[in-house]
Amino acid sequence: MNYFQHNRARAVSLAVLVVVATVLVDSVVASAGGNIFSRGVTRPRPVLNIAHAGAASIAPQNTIIAGEKALAAGADLWGIDTRITKDGVFILMHDKTLTRTTNVKQVFRDRSPWAVEDFTLAEIEKLDAGSWFIKTDPFGQIKAGNVSLADERAYVGVEVPTLKEALEFTKAHHWRMDIEVKPMDYLTPAQIAAKLVALIKEIKMEDWVMVSSFDHRILVQVKELDPAIPTAALVVFPPLDPVGYLEKIGADGYEPSPIAINADIAAGLGKQGFGVCVWTYNSVDQLRHFATMPGIAGIYTDFPQRLEPILEEIYGPPIR
Repeated sequence: MNYFQHNRARAVSLAVLVVVATVLVDSVVASAGGNIFSRGVTRPRPVLNIAHAGAASIAPQNTIIAGEKALAAGADLWGIDTRITKDGVFILMHDKTLTRTTNVKQVFRDRSPWAVEDFTLAEIEKLDAGSWFIKTDPFGQIKAGNVSLADERAYVGVEVPTLKEALEFTKAHHWRMDIEVKPMDYLTPAQIAAKLVALIKEIKMEDWVMVSSFDHRILVQVKELDPAIPTAALVVFPPLDPVGYLEKIGADGYEPSPIAINADIAAGLGKQGFGVCVWTYNSVDQLRHFATMPGIAGIYTDFPQRLEPILEEIYGPPIR
């Protein structure tokens, strides 16, 4: 956040200059230290605003337009879900099937159960990945008047993006991404990791992404291919020894379900330099609770536009 763009005061006190200088130095140090998701590296601010599948409350999840909305809302990064098509291309998609977030049943009526792995990229590119959001209003934000008519019109016909397109968008905006790789039994963890690491390197995003998954074998394979790419273990239940387990698989971060996190786990992992990013919280009370919990490094939310003012009040604006 550029000071001179956001403060129109004619006189600048020495105290303010010192604060600005300190922020700039911290930013440089963080950049010099490498990827902010790596274990022990300083982040732009203590708690990151992580847009869950983009600004999913006001735009169709896992689309470029959801990423645009999240970026505009001030999110530090977006976390996306990815799967691989029949012809071996990573796309942004949460579910095993295409039915919930596209019109695949109408376009390909006889292709039940409409699994991602049964469709080529060319076929998926024919689908509308935006109209479902308007029809279902999953977070009630259209009804609440928080989605404009112009945005509704723009969502009609939105395509399912490839991961490559999403990475290129992220790179163009000097932004960051957490790539959640969904477990896929039609490819081995080694095959998945090899394709993913090659793509990350192709786009030159090694310093701007983290790889997360519930399939921790994928994370191990990513680290074997490139130890510098940060990884985070998604968990439903907490390991008996969280620090020991993360060290064993070489992970940099811990992404726990609501039943896999408490104040002691967060503080313990934080002290050891692990990034603890919790998911997925949307209410103001929840966001405030985790924003001030020692050890928490990031909060996944469908409402980055709701979390951002809370973080700015506590920690100040993000530094990109």
